[in-house]
Amino acid sequence: MGLLCETGRWITGMSKNVSIMISGGLDSYIMDRYATVNGFNSTLIYVNLGHPYVESEKKAIKIAGFDAIEINMEALYPAIEKRLSNQIIPSRNMLFAVVGSMFNPRVWLGALDGEQHGKEHDKSRRFFDDASSLLSYTNEFFQAETIIETPFSHLTKAGTIEWALSTGGISKEDLLRTSSCYSGHETPCGVCLTCYKRWAAFLLNDIVETGHEANPWESDYAKEMAQEIPKAHKAGDHSRFTPSRIDEWFDVREKMKTLGIS
Repeated sequence: MGLLCETGRWITGMSKNVSIMISGGLDSYIMDRYATVNGFNSTLIYVNLGHPYVESEKKAIKIAGFDAIEINMEALYPAIEKRLSNQIIPSRNMLFAVVGSMFNPRVWLGALDGEQHGKEHDKSRRFFDDASSLLSYTNEFFQAETIIETPFSHLTKAGTIEWALSTGGISKEDLLRTSSCYSGHETPCGVCLTCYKRWAAFLLNDIVETGHEANPWESDYAKEMAQEIPKAHKAGDHSRFTPSRIDEWFDVREKMKTLGIS
């Protein structure tokens, strides 16, 4: 199986040693299995930024049995918290890229189809190109080339779950034990955007994730999507939402109707 990086190039002939920046979440859990299936030698790295959901992530990493290197930067989040919106940490993926490139010439970050056009530009095609170019230059003494990439640029979150279940040999129970919520609560909040995205992706794979503090499909983020995606679809505007993401949103609505969720 080939590896499609964010630039759309097929990477061949490079080192099979890769740094996987993990969080204990769904994407990083599946990335680790994807590396194994494709014959990569992975170094798992967890960066503790002091964010509210650190303990939830660490618990999920432990449950997964990951032997991860922890980089402790726990003073960062409290120092910049007042600047943040929706708990989005500025340049987070750039920081992860730098740290990961210190270990291996390849670094994998979790960025999916449908996320490249988001407000956080460190998941964009330009980011992966520019980060690779810059770190190839700065790390030239240590390695001939540095590639920052995502193996899942061609897959949505629902698509990664489908791959995990059909090809990756990962069980539904293993996937549900991962942690994606931004709240840091023992129980997923159902309010943050990651709770909704995860719930919707599971639903498209005929898995109804339960146990949220609030219904993800009633969250402010879900309501925003219910306004913005139909408008983008009607206008044929893919500047924010890719065609696959738009299609999946309508598929989720149909699944909800079938299950009587409103």
